[in-house]
Amino acid sequence: MTVLLGLEAAEHSGGDDGALRLAAGLAGAEGSPVVVTTVVPLDPPHATTSRLDHEYRQWRAALTATRHAEALTALRRAGVEDVRTAVVPASSVPAGLVESAHRYRARVLVLGAATEAPAGRFAAGSVAEPLLHSSPVPLALAPRAWSAPAEPTRLTCTWADAARSADALSATRALAERWGVPVRLATFVPERAALLPSETGLPLEHVVNEEWAVQVQGSLEHAVADWSGPWPVPETVQGRGAGWAGAVAAVPWMPGDVLVLGSSRLGPEGRVFLGSAATKILRAATVPVLVVPRGDDAAPRLA
Repeated sequence: MTVLLGLEAAEHSGGDDGALRLAAGLAGAEGSPVVVTTVVPLDPPHATTSRLDHEYRQWRAALTATRHAEALTALRRAGVEDVRTAVVPASSVPAGLVESAHRYRARVLVLGAATEAPAGRFAAGSVAEPLLHSSPVPLALAPRAWSAPAEPTRLTCTWADAARSADALSATRALAERWGVPVRLATFVPERAALLPSETGLPLEHVVNEEWAVQVQGSLEHAVADWSGPWPVPETVQGRGAGWAGAVAAVPWMPGDVLVLGSSRLGPEGRVFLGSAATKILRAATVPVLVVPRGDDAAPRLA
């Protein structure tokens, strides 16, 4: 089993090594090798032999080799001894990464943020976006310009209720036991500006938020009461703030945190499929996010 790092062979990578650092940390926690993978276009059925085409291929190969050499140096400096590289021709980058995930038996696929992402946040680019709705393996997503300890030190499982959060919780427990880190259960309550008064005289949105907060807190307490390990019993936290960004920011975060998100129940079994609320949480998160596929096979793949 491996940690697969998707690396773009771009001339200007923006100097962001967040995904490299995250891959190194996950490899250390997993005790697994890292496979640095770059996807390149398929050669046309009838390859041209023009000088321009030949020079382009030479340039692309040289650039890819340079990027791989830089990644190898950075990963080994971070303590990862077993590092491999792969160049995969494919019809698209997402397709090539999925093929590589199967070929190298990846536990997780690590991706960096789009170049336009604000520092400290993740934004999906043209590669991550389709994978967030199709990947057969968990996705580990690094915020832009992210730096943290060598390995994860705590897992925070996003909690809605027992049914909707089952996959995320199962994966979190499996990883916590494997990595030897504590678990935290977090729920996010976004608050909107008041629009309509209720019969109590309070803004209707406030009443709804309060009811939801009480309901989800009861669900959290029930999950803790039924906890059967790994130990210690997880702490719980409720983030409340203006919108999703405010709710996520209201939760205290520390270096070494990883946030776990489950896939929507509307998505296909065995695939990552990020729902609307989870997408907003991902955009607001300031720590790496692990998105697990829907279904019972997510935890065994991670265990």
